[in-house]
Amino acid sequence: MAGEKVVTGMAIIRFLFGLLGIAGAFLMLKFRTVENAIKINGLLGSIGPFVFIGVSLLGLTQMLGRVSMLKIGAIVVGMAMILWGTI
Repeated sequence: MAGEKVVTGMAIIRFLFGLLGIAGAFLMLKFRTVENAIKINGLLGSIGPFVFIGVSLLGLTQMLGRVSMLKIGAIVVGMAMILWGTI
């Protein structure tokens, strides 16, 4: 039951971020300048890693106790490498 709530929370966060991306696309079309489109894209790109971390940590909290600490550590290292690779 608690796992379903976590998955729902993860999905809602991703859904809201998706809506934010769509809103960003509409704003780009509204302003119709490369400068504004780059600003909007930069803002969305800077928010993305925080969404990734938040959704991942939400899932990891549910996995604690059911998965070995070695696997949790591997997931955290993988998350860090993804973030490092996007900087």
